[in-house]
Amino acid sequence: MLNVQTEHLENHTARLTVEVEPERLEQAMRQTARKIAQKGRIPGFRPGKAPYNIILNLYGREYVLSETIETLGNEIYREALDSSGIDPYAPGALEDVNEEDGLKLIFVVPKRPEIDLGDYRDIRVEHEVAEVTDKMVDDAMENLRQGQAVLEPADRPAQMGDQVTFSHIEVVMLAQDDADDEGEDSDEDSGETEASAESSDESGEVAEEGDHDHGDEDDEDDEHGERVLIHQHGYDRVLREDVDDLFPGFSAQIVGMSAGDEKTFTLEVPEDYDTEAVAGRTLRCDAHLEKVQARTVPEWSDDLAKRISQNEIETILELRIKVREELQQEAERLADQRVLEEALQRLVSGATMHYPDEVVEDYLDDLLEEIDQNMRQQGLPLKEYLTIAGRTEEDLRSEYRERAIWRAERALGLGELVRREELGVTPEDVEAEIDRISQMWGGEDASRFRQYLATDQSRNNISNQLVSDRVLGRLVAIAKGENPPVGPDQPEPAAESQAEPAGAAEDTEDTAEDVVETAEASAAEPEAVDEQTDIAD
Repeated sequence: MLNVQTEHLENHTARLTVEVEPERLEQAMRQTARKIAQKGRIPGFRPGKAPYNIILNLYGREYVLSETIETLGNEIYREALDSSGIDPYAPGALEDVNEEDGLKLIFVVPKRPEIDLGDYRDIRVEHEVAEVTDKMVDDAMENLRQGQAVLEPADRPAQMGDQVTFSHIEVVMLAQDDADDEGEDSDEDSGETEASAESSDESGEVAEEGDHDHGDEDDEDDEHGERVLIHQHGYDRVLREDVDDLFPGFSAQIVGMSAGDEKTFTLEVPEDYDTEAVAGRTLRCDAHLEKVQARTVPEWSDDLAKRISQNEIETILELRIKVREELQQEAERLADQRVLEEALQRLVSGATMHYPDEVVEDYLDDLLEEIDQNMRQQGLPLKEYLTIAGRTEEDLRSEYRERAIWRAERALGLGELVRREELGVTPEDVEAEIDRISQMWGGEDASRFRQYLATDQSRNNISNQLVSDRVLGRLVAIAKGENPPVGPDQPEPAAESQAEPAGAAEDTEDTAEDVVETAEASAAEPEAVDEQTDIAD
């Protein structure tokens, strides 16, 4: 039995000091010496036949000991864990080798996180579902009608109501100082200048061919306070002068431009603008117009209702009822989402968590990997970006550390909630979900799709998704005061999506709020993908 002394450290690690019996060390060193003799050429001796003392004299005791510890240390480490009862989060490290009073190996082990959720069942968040008004239904119906507009090429300058396509468009929210300079230097009468230096250079983006969006939810203001809100190619936009304009006054600046025209202009966003992040700020827009199309919007009729619903709905009245139902469902979904966000904050803040630094470092690794993948899609790997920006990976790790801590604590809290609420997923659950998904396809397609879902990776993804759905749904139910019983819910599977009037619940075009939310999405928002990955760990 090993003599193991265990010291629990403040950073949720343990130091294990293990005394190695002299006999065991001697035996292990002799085994190491034989291996050395077999590999090396020792004059006067056949391979593996040199005596132990000759090996010690030739290679030195310290070398033989270090080679011995390479193998013996792993054995002793495993035995020390069993003896101490330490449950490790990750592999430990050999901190020191002490020979002052016999051989002692000193290991430092990161311990598995310990989570106490406290009285999590007492979490309550008010569930407020927004009223679906007649005006909301009217607006959604109008969006559907507008979506059925017939487009025709227009060989003329753009007018209000046209659909235009930008080969390139960039919208940058200027720093306050820069905005003042723009106001002094710009020609207020026309608001038009020649597009000069590539705006993508300012934002650190790399312009590429094709239709893509360079917005990044992790974008931060640069050192000058600027923020790229939009950077796209092949961007379609209907010119309108109502509240659904991209930004106040944006369409008015595009009116009069023809295909092939380029224009750079600034917009002064009113202080009382609904989207707080850009309210009162100055935006610089760089627009390259590629195409102008006239739009003819059809009048309402039962035939139009059929076309919108792909023949699932016969009349305008039925369509309106369907739209109201969808808006109600969306209102309830948003209410649940708000409950989830607040409940998740309270779950984490109300929990007592102890975990080693390695947990945060792992989440930092994941964050930097995500950033690297996103930047590679734009043609600029993270290492190259850091070189250009004169920054180091440590700078980035320091910048994202708080976000990694939030992700880690959220995942730890939800993982403990899965355990406490007994929401784990069985192989039978996964099989049933594969069956359900496969049934959405018909004939040979269903069989092929099922084969794809049956792979180990797909099964793992399905398992993670089921766990995520269960734990997030359970947290919402608790916060709403529904007092659900412990154990997995068995709700009816979500109905297969019907042919529904796309866009009924929301406008298909980006508004300023959509753009800014994308550019500013914070780590505080529940990220389903993280939950799917993290909870199962």
